Formats: sequence, structure tokens, C-alpha cells
Amino acid sequence: MKYVIVVGVMLSFEGMASEIASLETISVFGQNPLFSEHNTTSIIGSTQTISAEELAKSNALSLSQHMKNRLTSVHINDVQNNPFQPDVQYRGFTASPLLGLPQGISLYLNGIRFNEPFGNTVNWDLIPFAALESVALYSGSNPSFGQNTLGGALDMRVKNGFTFERNELDLQIASFGQRQATLQSGGNNGPWGYYVAINRLSEDGWRDFSNSDLKQLLTTLTYQGDTHHLELFVAANDNALTGNGAVPEDLQAAEGYDAVYTYPDKTENDHRMFALSSESALGNGFTLRANSYYRRNNIDTTNGDDSDYEECEFNNVVTLCEEEDDDVERVEFVGYAPEISFSDISDLDPDDIDGTLNQSATENKSYGLAVQLMHSKKTTYFEHEWVIGGGVDHADIDFISDTEFGILHNSTPEDDRSVSPTGFFDSESQVRLGVKTYEHYLYSGYSLRFGERWLFSISGRYNDSKISMHDRIDVGEGSLNGEHHFNRFNPALGVQYSISPDWDVSLSYSESSRMPSPAELSCADEDDPCKLPNGFVADPPLNKVVAKTIEASVDYHTDANTLTATLYRTKSVDDIIFQQAGVTQSEGYFINVDKTNRQGAELSYLYQQDNLVLGASYNYLDATFESEFITFSPNNPLGGGRQVEPGDTIPGQPQHQVKMHTSWTLNEVLTLGAEWLLSSSSYYRGDEANENKKLPSYAVANVYANYQVSESVQLSVRIDNAFDRQYNTFGTYGEPDEVLEDVHPEIDEAFFVGPGSPRRVTANVQVQF
Repeated sequence: MKYVIVVGVMLSFEGMASEIASLETISVFGQNPLFSEHNTTSIIGSTQTISAEELAKSNALSLSQHMKNRLTSVHINDVQNNPFQPDVQYRGFTASPLLGLPQGISLYLNGIRFNEPFGNTVNWDLIPFAALESVALYSGSNPSFGQNTLGGALDMRVKNGFTFERNELDLQIASFGQRQATLQSGGNNGPWGYYVAINRLSEDGWRDFSNSDLKQLLTTLTYQGDTHHLELFVAANDNALTGNGAVPEDLQAAEGYDAVYTYPDKTENDHRMFALSSESALGNGFTLRANSYYRRNNIDTTNGDDSDYEECEFNNVVTLCEEEDDDVERVEFVGYAPEISFSDISDLDPDDIDGTLNQSATENKSYGLAVQLMHSKKTTYFEHEWVIGGGVDHADIDFISDTEFGILHNSTPEDDRSVSPTGFFDSESQVRLGVKTYEHYLYSGYSLRFGERWLFSISGRYNDSKISMHDRIDVGEGSLNGEHHFNRFNPALGVQYSISPDWDVSLSYSESSRMPSPAELSCADEDDPCKLPNGFVADPPLNKVVAKTIEASVDYHTDANTLTATLYRTKSVDDIIFQQAGVTQSEGYFINVDKTNRQGAELSYLYQQDNLVLGASYNYLDATFESEFITFSPNNPLGGGRQVEPGDTIPGQPQHQVKMHTSWTLNEVLTLGAEWLLSSSSYYRGDEANENKKLPSYAVANVYANYQVSESVQLSVRIDNAFDRQYNTFGTYGEPDEVLEDVHPEIDEAFFVGPGSPRRVTANVQVQF
């Protein structure tokens, strides 16, 4: 097995470690994926944490929903309109399940990287919400979290038999046909502990034809001795999700808020994950940590859409053709000779073939090993900590895609605009791609606390990665074959000064980078755009993305109050964006943009005292392009080929957000809570030049209540979007008349939106036994 070297870093530190060889007495200054616990402060950037208790009290549907309502600078784009397939935005960077988006946030589950290797995508449905023990969102370009940490990192830890010692059954029903059952069991006999979580959820979805089904299993087996800690972690998912995407604004007015444009748009995730982690106190302040893992995720997608193919005649024979740049190209069918026409193989009328089913199957297999040695020491005058580590990550990826000709049912108002398969496939659209990715990394960092006031940190990581791509259909010129190599050293440093026991100020600088994903490298030719996630072509290479973040913050903290004010700026070089280049939103190609800038301010306050919790935050985001380029955007209402100037706002990002939440425990049995979110307007995707109207601002309120019937039984109710507001979190451009001209000829404007969920009422009963 051949690997490429990657080198990486540990960052900030906060706390101290004893020289005594006992796991219970070891703490750390800072954080990286191998650390077993989350700290509430960090020298490099800022940290927002969520506990298992907070997650349970909120009764939120998913982790991303809770982050949207509570965490500063987090925003959701409802592109797919499935609650388990959100585009999560943080400070202008994205973690999304969609291949057509450049990813800029890294995710870790129990220290294991959770971004998919093919496109750095994030499948939020694989995260077992009930099994989470703690979640930490780290800001900035923190290189300790490896590649893709351009804007932040999300680190998630699951429960074990020492943090969860009971049996618990949670039964839930909700609006839109949602039914959920979750069983948790955990315990220990001293040194050995176990934990098991089983979850099953099904729902019809609030939009038409949008049912989903989730099956999740997670278990841990833990050994915890005086000086050694060992944990085996196993997770499995079998999920089927339907998210029917953006809809023309005028179609909502004509058919209702729950209308869909075309369908189906399905994703199936079959996921398995195994991980083994260890931690040993070696004595004299030394701690050794290691983990190894294997992940396999099979992702199948089916997307029903309208068609670029039309009926034509060649040599007096009726067949199908594709028009490209005024050239008409005859379709060749999979499994048939090139000269075979559609009328030779089917009794269907070619004029009725007005839909397509774009299908893909991705098998991601990834495995790796990481090792870290840390030393902590305290003397009379200072505390210091250093860490050195490294690891290997490897992925084998098989990607296949096909375009099947279909029949779009859109002739009458009673038709549902579904696409039926015909069994015939376009030969030119076939992709069979094998990919291998290799990474080796080493990292090192040092932190020093001098006296009671000063804390310094310096660290660095060198990344060296390789992507090997093998086209299983074409060879030679024009094929997808290629070898791509990327490397870079990323530094970070920070300083914190304690003005008093209650006040801290900190300043940090960090750099991170990411190599273009295999999906992006295979779809970067403006002369031959792809139909994501289906079509890939031989492309010019893309450059790696480099992000540099400077961040300053002031923190005030007492037993009851926490106040934080932050200023930050992240400059990215060779940022990768997706250029829409066809009538469908998924057709296009990736390009490097020379410079982008994301800067902003954050202010948050939290009060916690006895039976009352009050929280509020405000964030300002100025996310802009800082270099000129032409955005293709063929469906832009003003026409394609729009000129983007430095200072134009990156679409999909609200400049202002305000969030508030409260939780009030009235007595020993009743707790009431509320959340409120205000989001300002944002530009439609495809309007990078900022020339058209914006999505309007919106505000949403949620309320919830928990009632403790007895020591072992709790009843809960939650109402999301309590005032049933209709609002849109995402916008893009399309050609509605391609599908709707026969049934809604009046609908011809290009504005498509991703609507937010209407009022959702959830009730559940929790039983401990």
C-alpha cells in the first residue's frame, strides 16, 4: 500500500496536567481530534459547546437543527428540504451532503474524520443525535483538525457506559407523519462499560412526496483503568431520504407551500464504522493517545428532472438528440451499437421522453491510524505542554453514474411531475471512476502558561496528499485518469492575557488548507460541464485552497454569567466555487476564485443560575469575493455571463443573525423553554454579481416543555415555527417553463426557493428502567 505524507498540528492549550500517572488527573490546554474531552475555551479561535443534557432538554429533531437555533454564526440553507440533509453554514463556510458545494468545515465523531472522502461532503443523517455526549464547534482555520478546516471544525463525542448508566426508551410522534423510537442502554461494572443506542425514525415529510426512513445503531465497549483507557466504537446506518429540492416561487402561490417541482430526489446511505481508541498515562506527565478506524459508506442517489434531450431525425429514422452550442448530437444508447436509434429499440414515442433520472452510486471506504504523545509539566512559575503526533488516512472510492431516459408526467394539472424510468440509458453520460486518496500527517505544538495571566501557544502542521484517479471507461486523452499531489505547511499561534480572574483577552492567527476533492477535480472544465452528481469529465487541475484567519476576543466569565465578543477575518486564496452552466441547478463545473474574504463580529451572552437559563447572540458576517471573475449562471434573470467585482457578497449568507433562548424550571417537575431566531436577507445562488432581488429576512420562534411525571417517566412537547411563518432560507435560478408550460404557462420567472418547514408539533414520552 502506497501512502503520501501529510503532516499536521496540535493547537491551543488551556488547563494543566499533573505528573501523576493517572487518567483522572490529566487535563489539557487545548483541543484536537485525539483529545478525549472538550474544553470550553481555546486559544486558537473560539469554542462553542453543547452538552448531552442541553440536547435532551431541547427535544430538537437533529443536531443541525439545534445548532441553527443556539450556536452563534450558524445558518441553515434548506436546499433539499429534508431535515436530515441541510446545508450548514458557519461564518460563510459550508458543511453539506451535496457534491455541488465546496466544503469548508471538518467534522469528527469520536476523533474520526466524518467528511466523506469523495467530495468532503457531510451526511448529517448518519449522526446519532441521542447518542451524543458532547459537541464542540471550533472557529477559524485551526490546522489541528486537518484539511478542510477553512472556517471551523465540529467535534462530536458519543456516550459510553461511564457517562450513561441506565436504560431509556423514548417514543415520539410529530407532525407530517413522523414516528420515532429510540432505545439507549448503558452501564459499567467498574473497569468495563458498555453503551448501546438504537434509533428508528420514519416520516412522510412536510412537502409532497418527501418521505424518509432512518435506522441507526451505535455501540461502545469501554475499559477504564487507573492509567489506561480503551474504547471500541461501532456504528451502522441504513437511511433512505427524500428531499425534493428548490421550487419556483410562483408555483408555491399556485399549488401551495408544500408543492414540489419534479421528483423523485432520493438518497440512500448504507454506513458502517468501526473505531478503536486508546489513552495511556505513561508517568512523569506523559500521555499517549491513539486511534484506528474503518468506515464504509455506500451512497445511492436518484434525481428525477426534466430533459435536455429532444426528438430528432437522422437518416429518416426518429431518435433522440442532445443540443450543445447549436450543434445537434445523436444519442448513443448503453448496450446498443452507435448507429441504433431509439425507434429501433422502443415502441415509446421519442417526443414523450421529456425527463431524465440521474443516478449515482458511490462506495467510500476509508481507514486510518493516528498516534499522539503529550507531555505536561507544572513548576512554581509556569505550566507547559507539548504534543507531537501523526497518522495515516487512506480511502478507496468507486463512483458510477448514469442518466436514464424517463417520462415526465406534467401534461395536466392532475399530473404529479414525477419521472418514470424507461430502461434506456445515455452512453455518453456514463461514468465509472475509481479513486484512491492517500494522506500522511505529522503535527507538533507547544503551549506555555506563565504566571496567572499569560498563556502562549505555537504549533504547525504539514499536509502532503495524493489523489489517484482511474477512468474505467475511457483511456488516454480525454479520460479521467490522473495523479494529483498537494502539500503545505500550516502554522498557528495564539496568546491569551487574563486581565482579572473574570476577564480574558485573546488573539490568534491560524492557517489551514484543503486539496480539491476527487469530485471537484473531475468536474472543472467550463467547456464540458457536469451534471452533479452524475457526470465527470477530464479537466484542468484545480489549485488547493488556503485560508488564513486572525481572530481577537474578549471574555467575561463568572459562575452565572458568560459574555464573549469576537472579531475575525478569514482570507481564502484559490477558493473553489461551483459555476452553474445548464438549465438544471446541478449542471456546471468547479473553478478557483483568486481571493475571497469572510469577516465579522460576534457577541454572545449566557446566564445560568439555579432554575433559569437565558442566552442571546448576535453575529455580523461580511462574506465577499475579492477578485474579478465571470459567473456563467445561464438562468440569471439578467442573462448569463455576469461580471463579479471585488466586494460583491457571496450568495446564501445572511449578514445579520440574532438568536435568543431561555429555559425556566418552574418546579421539580416542569421546565419551559423557548427559542427565537432572526435572519436577515441574502442573495440567490447564481447572483454572485449582486444584481437581483434578495431573499427577504425572516424570524422563527420555537417553544418546548418537559414534564417529569415520576422519577422514571417524562413527557415532552415541542413546537417548531410556533407562529407558522412561511419563509425561505435558500434561493437559486432555474427555467420553470421547461416543466410547467403546459399546466402553468403563467409561471416563467427564474426564481427558485428552498422554503423553511411550517409549524411542526412533536410529542414524546421517555421511560427509564
